[in-house]
Amino acid sequence: MKNLIFALMSVFLFFGCSQKEVKVVNYKQDLDYLLKETKSLKVDMKSFDSRYFMPWEIKSIRVKKSYASWANRAFARIGRYYGQNQRLWDKNRVKNLIKSTNFVDFNKAKLYAITIRDVQVRNLPTNRPFIRNPKLAGEGFAFDYMQNTHLHVNTPLFISHFNSDGSWAYIQNPSSLGWIPIGSFRVLNAKERTLFIKSKKIVITKDKTAIYSKKQNFILYAKLGAIFPYNGKDEDFYHSFVYTKYANKIEVMISKQRAGIMPLRFDKGNILKIGNSLLGELYGWGGFLNSRDCSAMTKDYFVPFGVWIPRNSAGQKRSGEYISLDNLSDREKENTIIEKGIAFESLIYLRGHIMLYVGVYNGKAMVMHNLWGIRIQNSGVDGRYIVGKSIISDLYLGANLPNLKKGTLLISRVKGLVIKPDMPPINTNNFVKAYPDIVKFRDNMLYFIDGKSMVYDDFIEKNFKQKLENPSIKDTISIKYKAFEKIEEPSFNDDAGRFRSEKLLKKLYGKNKKEIEKNLVKLDWIDGTTIFFNKKQNAANQLQKVINELKRLPKKFRKYLINIAGTYNYRKISGTNRLSAHSFGIAVDINVKNSSYWKWDRVFGYKNKIPRKIVDIFEKYGFIWGGRWYHYDTMHFEYRPEFFDTID
Repeated sequence: MKNLIFALMSVFLFFGCSQKEVKVVNYKQDLDYLLKETKSLKVDMKSFDSRYFMPWEIKSIRVKKSYASWANRAFARIGRYYGQNQRLWDKNRVKNLIKSTNFVDFNKAKLYAITIRDVQVRNLPTNRPFIRNPKLAGEGFAFDYMQNTHLHVNTPLFISHFNSDGSWAYIQNPSSLGWIPIGSFRVLNAKERTLFIKSKKIVITKDKTAIYSKKQNFILYAKLGAIFPYNGKDEDFYHSFVYTKYANKIEVMISKQRAGIMPLRFDKGNILKIGNSLLGELYGWGGFLNSRDCSAMTKDYFVPFGVWIPRNSAGQKRSGEYISLDNLSDREKENTIIEKGIAFESLIYLRGHIMLYVGVYNGKAMVMHNLWGIRIQNSGVDGRYIVGKSIISDLYLGANLPNLKKGTLLISRVKGLVIKPDMPPINTNNFVKAYPDIVKFRDNMLYFIDGKSMVYDDFIEKNFKQKLENPSIKDTISIKYKAFEKIEEPSFNDDAGRFRSEKLLKKLYGKNKKEIEKNLVKLDWIDGTTIFFNKKQNAANQLQKVINELKRLPKKFRKYLINIAGTYNYRKISGTNRLSAHSFGIAVDINVKNSSYWKWDRVFGYKNKIPRKIVDIFEKYGFIWGGRWYHYDTMHFEYRPEFFDTID
């Protein structure tokens, strides 16, 4: 027995001590010694916003159902995946899980939401893990193939549909598709979404930042890279708000020591603050256990500076100027990285891994990356030397390991260098977003569903009167519409929407009176009056939504709505040769008695009686209001969805 105990102790000491003595990383784990002064990046937040808020701008998930449901086929392969008990998944449980995905309802819910806490996106509607054989190197614990990605609190979502029992939602987030559980998000209306989009942004700069209410009640933890709407500040805190599942927004306080106004200045202090905050985090494949993997680390590194890059390494490879390093020797690769790479602004790509280039130390190219392990081999059997966290290393990491697998050094596997990653903005042309019949904007042309096109900008400088008489399509939205804002007296020529392109309107709604009238449908106004509205471009559907909400208002609002003045009326605007919006069946004039119109007033002077509650409902569904015009017309509502960041 003593001999056996002695033998076991010897084995333990041999393997335990040998592992401890292997010095895989020889560099101190902070960035200060690598970073020199750097020039500030010029960041266009429009690009970031177009991608971050993309889920709120789409009308449906833009992939085929067969693509969206790929996991149903991939995980139906019985005998391949193990559960948390390290036994193979039962085929009937897998079959029932896949059946529950309910893709027959794909893209039918069409809801817009926001995450109210950190949440894991899953490939099927379950929190149960699907892992490969744990006996294989690089498999088992930490590699749950059901894991898609991790989302921060306040991530915009588009909800396609729900699983069969309604406990999970299939969503589009800014980076991917997948399933999240009910209770992790809140559906937002157009006004709430617009408030978030238009606000300044606060970005978290340190992981595990505690978010407290104004009464100092703990609300949640936020990770570095999480974004909050700005709602003021004091000496020590930024003021913001968060949504909850069952309540309206809650005002919260965020320490200035752990957050900043986005985008942060790309300077030495902020780079060190963000970079050092990310170092040492435990590895989490696909966001497992709310941790980061390699691409999540690089993505969140850039977020505070207003730079958007994709979620996975293959996408990040395509996010900037790519320099291929294939077919070069290890020394040639490193020399090229040192020569052409920009420290803290470049990525180094290899299949399945991505790293941030952080400069040169002792003649070696240095990288910051979150790494699971180094490939080793014992007696021909593959294994892993586990690193399991974000570190700084050179590209020869593990070269001193006696059992390093041949050809697996980072430098040997490097494929390319990505200079200044930053994705261009998504095509956010207002008209493409707003109108189903407009399918593309390119090279100053709007392209329609029938293959025809129209010039967008005529590049002619015009004054107000000239834009009123002969605007280009771009001119028609040259004045910003103040959707959902407080009702105030408009400033001079604050007439967003009075510029109209008749050529475009005829293309969208009908080229003449006869064609327009073919497109009209009957609707019942709130008092039962029959009205006519154009069915093209979703106009009539959106007005029906308005009517449904107006009917639910208290009786005190009815006096502004009954005895409607009119909708469709093919006529020219008084004193002009321009067709009225009523000619196209896209405008509503509500009760005249409680309205004001500048041409009818003996003395020009803005006045309004229409309650904001009514205005908000119309704006929620894409209607502009004449009460926001300098040349006021408070009875007038007109379907012009191109003026809105988002509509319901």
